[in-house]
Amino acid sequence: MRRRGFTFIEIMLVTAMFATLSAAIFTCLSNGIKLWERGRLLMSEEDTAIFFDRFSSDLRNTFKYSKLSFVGEEGFVVFPTLVWTPSDRVSVRANEGVIDQMGKVRYEYDAEHGTVVRRQANYSQALQETWGWEEVVVPAVKALRFHYFYTASKDPHMSVEEGADIPAGVEVELVIPSGKEDKVFKRYIAVPAGV
Repeated sequence: MRRRGFTFIEIMLVTAMFATLSAAIFTCLSNGIKLWERGRLLMSEEDTAIFFDRFSSDLRNTFKYSKLSFVGEEGFVVFPTLVWTPSDRVSVRANEGVIDQMGKVRYEYDAEHGTVVRRQANYSQALQETWGWEEVVVPAVKALRFHYFYTASKDPHMSVEEGADIPAGVEVELVIPSGKEDKVFKRYIAVPAGV
């Protein structure tokens, strides 16, 4: 009577095939995670570049107006600018759909969610201190800081008092978590209305 079972050679062959297959799966998984991390970092950098462009555009369109003032601290900034908003159905520009008009924007760091948020208000909302539009412009942020520069002073200030003049420039510092080290992005934006 013959016994049925696996020989030592068959067990070793299956073990070697299983080890080779496991190594291949681990390598694919490891490379996939590295590729995903690199893509996530590139998306963060892309979001940061879009944020800087949008913030620069808003800041360059700011103006002095007695009812809407420029206010800023290290973690947020609020200023009057041109905003895009749906047109009023009874206005002269009703057929345009979306129009630009005087309003204000607020950029701030939301520490709870780790994001940079942009809020905007059209003229009537700005006068009532309410916000009509809110969006996350940069997700996954570790810190956001604003520094304000004036023509009379060479030192940056952390805050702008309400009713104070518009600064000549604003430096934005954005910190994004990136694996082992955080990435720090800085940009100085000149403000034509502050000169």
